[in-house]
Amino acid sequence: MDKDLLPNTTKHTLCIVTPFTRLPRVIQEQLPSLKIVNFPLSGVVHMPPNMDKLIDVVKESEADIILTWPHIVVKLLQSGKCTNIKWFQGCSAGAEVLFKAFSEPQNVIFTRTGEGFGEYMSEYVLGQIISREHFFPKMLESQRAKRWERTWYVQKRSLSMLTIGLLGTGVIGSKIAEVCKAFGMMVWGLSRTKKEASIPHFDVLMEKSEISKFLAGCDYVCSVLPSTTDTIGMLSGNILQACQEKKSVFINIGRGDVIDESSLLNALNNGWIGGAIMDTTDREPLPPESELWSHPNIVITPHISGPCSTDVIAKVFVSNYNKYINGEPLDYLLDFERGY
Repeated sequence: MDKDLLPNTTKHTLCIVTPFTRLPRVIQEQLPSLKIVNFPLSGVVHMPPNMDKLIDVVKESEADIILTWPHIVVKLLQSGKCTNIKWFQGCSAGAEVLFKAFSEPQNVIFTRTGEGFGEYMSEYVLGQIISREHFFPKMLESQRAKRWERTWYVQKRSLSMLTIGLLGTGVIGSKIAEVCKAFGMMVWGLSRTKKEASIPHFDVLMEKSEISKFLAGCDYVCSVLPSTTDTIGMLSGNILQACQEKKSVFINIGRGDVIDESSLLNALNNGWIGGAIMDTTDREPLPPESELWSHPNIVITPHISGPCSTDVIAKVFVSNYNKYINGEPLDYLLDFERGY
């Protein structure tokens, strides 16, 4: 940890800015000597709270630690009034808002919640694949229409016949690989650079320069990528044409800007991919006028594949706080050079 950012020996004040009503109590029970100020949100975390009031609370309490979402701490720091902030612990895995706002750490330690999402997101991916391969949505349509039809459904494929390609082989990607492998799927992984060693649960590992070969070999392509200068627009343009032989299905649970809407629609309408399951999109919230809503081969969900959890956030914060007061390196420290 940078010596200029080392905590002093005085007591610290934590300001929690979340909609999670249990979170202050859970943290206080584990850290009874920590002063906690709670500024509850209504639940819409992507909408800024009353910033003037929050700035006053942070300033008057002399809070030096903030637990909230990146877009909120950006506003606090940009106000120029919350000069006591020394450490920001994020509630989410992503933090691209910080990298867009600041080119360097601003004499503040930035950490994120880098665990607890893999279980939810792997279940989401597996559930969507099973639903599609077993025609569950079509079965529901038949039930509502009171039609007894079986011919269509015998075309279903076992997961053991399929290959899933994961764009991103980190903690979340590895958890998805583990779950898919348990169901007999072949698992491919694509990472930014060549891996020197094998990664558990991945059958094949490729690097970014091999993306066309990677896309051509997968029945499902799942992005868990963050938003960085290297990943923005990575699947835009005609790159998905490589999927046309297998008619791969694209699943996005990473950041939405890995592909723009027009490129996704073009890939679908040209028959390059067989469908898309979009938990994240280039524009969020997705506006009503977007063509994605009504496209017959797209499933839209509202960025909910990996929700934040009170217990996970508390676990990460408490662990990091104990390291912070002892001057030890914190977990999930943001890397401003890599952008994640």
